[in-house]
Amino acid sequence: MTTPTGFKKQLAAELSAMATAAPSPAPAVPVPARRRRTPFALAAVAAAAAAVVVPAVSGSGSSPAYAVDKQDDGSLILDLNRAEGLPGLQEQLKKLGVPAVALKADKGCTEVPPAEYWATKFEALSSDPGKARIRTDMIPDNATLLIVAEFKDDDSVKAMSYRLVKKDKVPTCAVPGIGEGVLDPSVRVG
Repeated sequence: MTTPTGFKKQLAAELSAMATAAPSPAPAVPVPARRRRTPFALAAVAAAAAAVVVPAVSGSGSSPAYAVDKQDDGSLILDLNRAEGLPGLQEQLKKLGVPAVALKADKGCTEVPPAEYWATKFEALSSDPGKARIRTDMIPDNATLLIVAEFKDDDSVKAMSYRLVKKDKVPTCAVPGIGEGVLDPSVRVG
């Protein structure tokens, strides 16, 4: 069988015979164990991304405009560095399920602040006025966290104020420091 047709027939017959024959067990050959580190590395990166939300650094500085870091105890570390980060900070808090409104302080605000301000548990974490820890578990269901940020001429944070207000009385503007408020005795915080 030297013709191409004969070769094809012979090859087909041999392959058919091999396919129908019972496979013989292959000798066991030890294969060295190989560790795959890719799943572990991906899991570590995913866990870090879930715990810390840091937006891309803009061209106006070496640090991000804002960051939100969820802690093991459920509290959040807020870090606002520039005015441009205020909308992103509010959006990130919303994504995390925190009822919050972040406003830029406005000395010209004529809106009368609601009288139902309650202090909320927050801690300044450094001499950086834009960094604080917020205890989200101390925000009552009928309240919204009001964050008012005051900025310097270079758009860096000068001061930040945190208060709780009733959901139906969230202001659309606020003076620096949020203004004076009184404790609403009908609401228990903590």
